[in-house]
Amino acid sequence: MPFNLNGMPKINPIKIIFFVAAIVLLIFLHYVKILAPVENMLVKITSPIFSGFYLASSYLRHTYDEQAGKINLAEENEILRDQVNNLINENVKLKLLEEENEILRDQLGFFSGHNDKYLISDVISRSGFDSSRPNQTLLIGKGERDGLRPGLVVLGGQGIVIGKIISTKENLSEICLSINPECKLAATIQNEDKTSGIAQGDLGLTIKMNFIPQTKKMAEGDIVITSGLEQNIPRGLVIGSVSQVNKENNELWQSAIIEPLIDFNDLTIVSVLLPS
Repeated sequence: MPFNLNGMPKINPIKIIFFVAAIVLLIFLHYVKILAPVENMLVKITSPIFSGFYLASSYLRHTYDEQAGKINLAEENEILRDQVNNLINENVKLKLLEEENEILRDQLGFFSGHNDKYLISDVISRSGFDSSRPNQTLLIGKGERDGLRPGLVVLGGQGIVIGKIISTKENLSEICLSINPECKLAATIQNEDKTSGIAQGDLGLTIKMNFIPQTKKMAEGDIVITSGLEQNIPRGLVIGSVSQVNKENNELWQSAIIEPLIDFNDLTIVSVLLPS
């Protein structure tokens, strides 16, 4: 191909004239319909090809739209799942806060009619320093620096006795529940005889009062309270109710099974009565 002085290919004007003339002639023949048979044949030949291209492009466009829709739907579902999970967490937090407020209201409602000093604490563990007796001890998040020491009585909701502190550390205290054999409470049964004795945990299930004289009358449903004979434990704190009386005619003593009035598994907040 010849080039001009600037290095560009030369343009042949004669070829351009023939090319333009051919286009004009084709346009003219099209309008006078001389090329109609040829055009119809070309349309018949190319129509399936273009139809195939159209169907293929439509399928690709539909597939793309479908995949894009799935991606968008997956993203929307992920966003909705995150929103639902956030709402669930917020709902759980609100319910826990409501439960804690209810427990605190019970605790404060009991102490509002008393002049006793007390300390409220969260339960942080269902077992104590020694885990050999599960479900019979608790750990709370208050300890020696808060003025706690072994022997202080611990209360649950509505001022029900749940046990005593048996050991302390700087920031922790271990509570033996009233069903723990290590927990002993000077107690009185609210009956006609005002029967007194020692209430002691029995096998980690219930509380038992032993060595009660046969002459003392007891009945199921009698309420058992602290007798006030122990230091720093006032009289009148509810321990439980008599669920069974064990009495043998040929024995000197009788005993009573005491059912706690609180579910220890539900304890999340407790109160410790402080020395006056």
